[in-house]
Amino acid sequence: MKLQMSWKGCIGLLAVFAAVLIFISRDAFLYEDTVVKLTFVENSCAYEEEGPEGEKERYYEQKLRGRILNGDRKGEEETFSNTYSDSGVNDERFRRGDQIFVVLHAAGGGVILGRKRDGSLALLIFCFVFLLLAVNGWMGLRILLSLLINIGIFLLALRAYGQGRAPMAIAVALMLVFGALTLLFAAGFHKKTAAAVLASMVTVALSYGIYQLALHTSDRLPYEMMDYVVSPNDLSDLFFVGVVMGSLGAVMDVCISIAAGVAEILKQNPQVTGKALVGSIREMGYDIMGTMINVLFFSYLSSSIPIVVVKLKNGYTLYHMIQFQCIFDIIRFLMGAIGIVLAIPVSGFFSVWLLSGLRGGKPAQTEKNAPEQRAVRKGGDGK
Repeated sequence: MKLQMSWKGCIGLLAVFAAVLIFISRDAFLYEDTVVKLTFVENSCAYEEEGPEGEKERYYEQKLRGRILNGDRKGEEETFSNTYSDSGVNDERFRRGDQIFVVLHAAGGGVILGRKRDGSLALLIFCFVFLLLAVNGWMGLRILLSLLINIGIFLLALRAYGQGRAPMAIAVALMLVFGALTLLFAAGFHKKTAAAVLASMVTVALSYGIYQLALHTSDRLPYEMMDYVVSPNDLSDLFFVGVVMGSLGAVMDVCISIAAGVAEILKQNPQVTGKALVGSIREMGYDIMGTMINVLFFSYLSSSIPIVVVKLKNGYTLYHMIQFQCIFDIIRFLMGAIGIVLAIPVSGFFSVWLLSGLRGGKPAQTEKNAPEQRAVRKGGDGK
């Protein structure tokens, strides 16, 4: 595949990233917390502990020394101590060259708050941006711009929620804005974009109806067991917002794929029969469903694995994990999968309706009138 970005553009982007990395390695003056760069690390095994199921885990002591990079004591050296385990669940291992945040004590030493990770984050962002622009060129820039706009809108929505706005109203607004902006930036101002936007909104609305029906015919979900719950207010609404936001991306992907496929079929063969067009949509749906549903499954599975493993190691039974922990990811996955399946016929309908000219233009040919149209083209009697 030919890359869209020229070699000069690649070199320029690499030069910019190198400059950013150099700046990040020296940006300690931007932080209020004290930053220390470790110059010496010594590890030693301290003790072992036995878990609830008989497993043993080693704990290690670290003697650390580093140079202070900011604040009134900039340039001085200080020593610290740290304890880490093999699993690293509640602790962290540090290495020579790491930059860490600390709270210094007047008598010497201090408390380690954690590792300074802006360099690693910058590396991941650069890899994403570089590959996006190198492979997609101008389209990649549009995608990046839409992502930044969506992030800004999401932050504004969080601020509105913090000011007391209803989460359901915010969710509806986000769904409309995210769907329209993302598809417009990705596909441009075309009829296929309109078909995809309409199909996405209708599919999410149908999924909402199914969700509410299932919710009112079953027991109350244990919302208080959700991760990071700090307040009992609006838990059911907040969970629903997460469900909608999680499935919207997959639904939009299916809708734009179907709309783009129908647009290309009609472009290549304007006289395609209605039956053949429906068959093509069905075949596209088969290809999309299998991969998208599995991607959704593995996405939610991967997010649950760490907490599930930790709780199972601490004596939780699998039954209680499914009932009180995994149930939320199961519902998210099922609602997303339902949205993917619904999106195929819904997007197919709107694509045919808008793209084949059924509204003010020439309709797609059907099997019933196909022979008559061929006869007219040949000269009236078909001879």
